[in-house]
Amino acid sequence: MERNVPHILHTERCEPKRRFIRSDGALYVILLLGTFGVIVLSRVIAYYSGVNTLYAQIGLYAVLLGTGYWIYRARLVDYLYELYDYELRVVQVVGKKQKPLRSVSLETVTEVGPYRKSDAKPTVRTYHGAREKTTAVWFTENGEQRVLCLCASEALQKKLSEATHAEK
Repeated sequence: MERNVPHILHTERCEPKRRFIRSDGALYVILLLGTFGVIVLSRVIAYYSGVNTLYAQIGLYAVLLGTGYWIYRARLVDYLYELYDYELRVVQVVGKKQKPLRSVSLETVTEVGPYRKSDAKPTVRTYHGAREKTTAVWFTENGEQRVLCLCASEALQKKLSEATHAEK
């Protein structure tokens, strides 16, 4: 019995740009100071406005939770793009945990190029930054046109274009 082993053509990891805070240690220190700041600020708000401390803390912790989620999405989530001889896979990576997000068969890919507005339905978020600056992969799924946006390097764009043209 012969098994078809997938052959990987290209792989790359898309990490968010570290603009202001360059090290993870500094990020954790700032988040810790932010937590203590929320505690102090809730006491100050409760003292000067006459609001119950619990309500001030609940509101400020909700803001802190939203900020933490934004930092998680913008800083800690990486995307791994794997181009095989028959499909493109996108995996979400957070630390050591990997979660498969999307798999697109190269047979269904109709176009690869810079993103532009179209009638295609976007898939899950698989890129960092603005959508207009991404590389788009248009494909058909269940008769519908869809688009997958990637922060692909020139090497991945070239190999993806070559792989999709070789299929047709």
